[in-house]
Formats: sequence, C-alpha cells, structure tokens
Amino acid sequence: MTEDVKKALIEAVTRHTSTIRKGCIHWAGVALEMTLCGLNLTPSQWRSKYRSMTGLSHKARTEKRRNAKLDAKTIDNSVHSVHFADEKKVKIEIVQNFEPTEHNTNWKGNQRIRFGLMGDTHINSKFTQLTYLHQFYDECRRQGITHVYHTGDIDEGEQMRPGHQYECYTQGADDHVKEICRVYPKIEGIKTHFIIGNHDSSVIKRCGYNIGLTIADHRPDMEYLGQDCAIVKLTPNCLLELRHPWDGSAYAISYKIQKHVDAMSGGEKPNIFAVGHYHKAEYIFYRNVHCFQSATFCAQTNFMRGKGLAAHMGGWIIDIDVDERGYIQKIIPQLIPFYVAIQDDYKNWRF
Repeated sequence: MTEDVKKALIEAVTRHTSTIRKGCIHWAGVALEMTLCGLNLTPSQWRSKYRSMTGLSHKARTEKRRNAKLDAKTIDNSVHSVHFADEKKVKIEIVQNFEPTEHNTNWKGNQRIRFGLMGDTHINSKFTQLTYLHQFYDECRRQGITHVYHTGDIDEGEQMRPGHQYECYTQGADDHVKEICRVYPKIEGIKTHFIIGNHDSSVIKRCGYNIGLTIADHRPDMEYLGQDCAIVKLTPNCLLELRHPWDGSAYAISYKIQKHVDAMSGGEKPNIFAVGHYHKAEYIFYRNVHCFQSATFCAQTNFMRGKGLAAHMGGWIIDIDVDERGYIQKIIPQLIPFYVAIQDDYKNWRF
C-alpha cells in the first residue's frame, strides 16, 4: 500500500472504531469508505491489511510473544548466573603426576640394604585386611627391617564410582585420616615412607585436600614422599622408584609393568621399580630394571570380582647387596603372602 492509502485506512479505522466497546471496529464501514478511494476489498481483507500494517496480525503477535519470551529467558539466565555464581560447585581438575620427587637416604657405605615393600592398604574400605597388615609389620620387625616403602592407596578414598561410599566404613576426609593414623601399624624402630595413589587423590579431586600431608603431620613414623611417584636414592648408584599408576589392569600380570619400563628412556631408568595399584605380587628383571608389583592388603572387592580381577595379598622384604660404589650385585626378594581374606576384618579393629 502507498502512504496515502495507509493514511486513509488509519483515518477510516479511527472513524469506525466503537466508542462503547473498546477495540471494536466496524470493518464493513471501513470497506465502504475505502471504496471511495477506488480500492474494492472485502471487510476481512481490510482487517488483515490493517493488522499487518500495525503489527496486530496473528503472525506478528506470535513473533512478538516469542521475542518477549526469549528476552525474559535471557534476563532470567543472566540474573541466575549472577545470583548463584558463588554457589556453583568448583570441580578441581587433577591428573596423574609423572614428575617424581627425589629423596636421599644418606647411604653410609654399607654393602647390604634391606627394606620392606608393600602398598594398596585401602584403609577405610570394608575389604581392608588390617590383621594381615599388622602381621606383615611384625615380620619386618622380627627380620630387623627399619624402613618400609608404601606404593600408594593407603586410603580407600571417596566417591570413586557410583555407590562407592557403601564400601567404606567411615565417611569424610577427616574421619578417613583419623582412622589411618589410629590403625596403621606403629612399631618402634620402623619408619614407613609412602606416596599417595588414585584413591587417595579422590579427596584432592573433591575438595583439594591432600591426606598424605596430614597423615605425616600426625604420625612421625610415617613420611610422605609425594603424589603418584617418588624416587629414593638408596645409594648414589641405586635408585628405587615408587609408582602408583591410574590405568586399568591387563590380561597378563607383567604386561603393564613392562610397558611402564618400555616408556623409560635409557639412562633415566631406576634400578628398582616398585609399582602399586594393580593389587598383584610379581618380580621380574626387565631392561636391567628389577621390577616389583607390591601386592595389596585389601581383599578382592565386589567391583574387582565383577571385573574378573584377582587380589594378591601380601608384602615384600627385599635384601640387596651392593658394591663399594653402591651398584647392585645381588637382590633377594622375599614375598610374605596371605591367602584367605578375613571377612569384615575392619570390625576386629573397631575399638
């Protein structure tokens, strides 16, 4: 429509709008008046044109309502994000650590080195084997062992998977730490050196809390070496690396250990490689590295049974002969195995 026709239509609508019923327009009168302008349209056609021109058509009204809803939603989301920004949960991203810390034992030139090696105690799990853990430490004491190295997962952790909390007999990081400090073997003359593993790190993921540091603060006989890995210089030429991977088990027991060693560059390999996490007991000599899987003091869980994974319970006592420069000349591994899990063993220590 031309501007003159639009103007004439608006004037006609104004004149034929009821003063009694608000918004009621006599479209037959509008059509008759517009005929004088030489435009012969039906009343319904003039109504459609007028509504389209003024934005009152069904299509225009629908579009207007849609835009209004979008604007309201945008405003609501903006307010929501501002109002609740501080209430959103903060997820702490954490990945496996591959940069080991180094620790020196201040070797005094002795040519025989003896220590205990174990891991995966999973204290606070209903499947932990505290009785066997104490028996292992008693055996270390009888054999004159003064240092025990723990390859991680000292704790069961929290929320590792849906329903995991029902496998724990304590809840909350503070209670987990208190229980570990209470029940972990404490024998005069024996010091435990430990790293934390993926189960221990679950608390870091949830709230940024490193239980390893707190345990070491409350137990002077326990030294925290780091997260996931650490290197201990038994002598200047004999390195012990503790490692706790985060990946899954393999079909063959030795496969994972061999792949870890394959990933090590020449000249960077440790002399002794002690690995936890897989809950297996093994010793192999591969690429000039003495490789140990440190076994576990946790029975086979329902999760492991469902995955077809066995748990090798026990720990190691290792004798090493070195020369005057500290190079390994002979190594004698002694496995202290435990065969039958004690059901609900944690209840035997609830006093």
